[in-house]
Amino acid sequence: MPVVKSHHKLFYEHYNVAARNVRDMNTIISSITNDILRECPALVADVSAGRIHRKVLETAVIKDIDAHRYHFGFDRDELIRKVFDFMFGYGELQPYIDEEDITDIDGTFYNQFVIKRHGVRSKIPVDFGSEKIFDTYCKLVAVRNGGILNENDSHCRVTDEKNRLRINVSIKPRNVSSPAISIRKHRKKSYTLSDLQKLGMLDSQLVGLIEGLAKSDASVLFCGKGAAGKTTLMRAFINILPEMERVLIVESDAEVYPDKPYCIEQRIKKQNDGGRPVTLKDLVRDGLTMSLDSYCVGEITGDEAWEFVKASYSGHRGIATTHSESAYDAFGRLLTLSKGANIGESERTIKEMLGRSIDIIFYLKEFRVVEVLEVCGYNSTEDSFVYNRLYRANGEVISGEDARCIC
Repeated sequence: MPVVKSHHKLFYEHYNVAARNVRDMNTIISSITNDILRECPALVADVSAGRIHRKVLETAVIKDIDAHRYHFGFDRDELIRKVFDFMFGYGELQPYIDEEDITDIDGTFYNQFVIKRHGVRSKIPVDFGSEKIFDTYCKLVAVRNGGILNENDSHCRVTDEKNRLRINVSIKPRNVSSPAISIRKHRKKSYTLSDLQKLGMLDSQLVGLIEGLAKSDASVLFCGKGAAGKTTLMRAFINILPEMERVLIVESDAEVYPDKPYCIEQRIKKQNDGGRPVTLKDLVRDGLTMSLDSYCVGEITGDEAWEFVKASYSGHRGIATTHSESAYDAFGRLLTLSKGANIGESERTIKEMLGRSIDIIFYLKEFRVVEVLEVCGYNSTEDSFVYNRLYRANGEVISGEDARCIC
């Protein structure tokens, strides 16, 4: 005698079949994308950049679908559409890409993701379904933005200029357990000093100080750990510089995105981009022939530090960010990086130039300015830099008697 199934059971069987179909569809989309990335990775990058019509890629996708008979049980046109959505959107992460106030999106496992909003981290409900799908996603994001990600090159840093993203992705064997992705987002509408005051990064005293620095020719260094707000504040500073001030902005990856006119934006050229590589060091040095008022280095991380110091020492305004533990540690960081350039100058000479080339140091922590130092020079007798603290976190502006020496 046949068993009569309850409506309740029938509903959940139907629900489970639907859920299974979604998982199957996602697996198939991931497999098709993997096939395309393996056989013709440049095609994805070329279509993304508009160099090749998407019909060429669509033909390759259809060929792969038919070869593996992926269309059985699914509508082929819908499958093609979903493959393109997966290839050229950000899928599960798209809503967070679209939200202006989010600055960072980080994934350490296929279902472990956090965002940072106004300096505060929080979990988000993102689940790619499996490590394999997440691995494909990471490779896809790298390839379509001009990068390479495979077993031999298992880490890649790329820029999506359209969405103003800096993206780091890594997979096995560099990663032990899972692919990982880190996305730094930059707003399409820059924060003003007033915006940053409302967000708690600045107070009214700091706003006045920064506005005064912009009107002068002071060289300014913004320091702190990663995601502290250095580039955000530097961008706001650049945007209020005098209109006719001619600024060269050099970066490894586009991040500053100035609104100010009369800015020249240049980026490095990596080894795998073809032709002669161009480094930050090259860009800063070549700028000396360009009739500039100011130099900006998006982030000092290597031997470009020495070229930056020399440019600032030559009478140009210098603006840059770098990583350091405190405002007092910033010069130690630049000194170490400058010595790495094998320049032949003595440590004392570098210190003397540092003491005269940088005027102000801002230290930021968790999207807030914690301290501001005025650089008063280098004391060669005591082998120490001399600073005057202009500001500390409680908002107190201090006069010149609080000068401090540090070796």
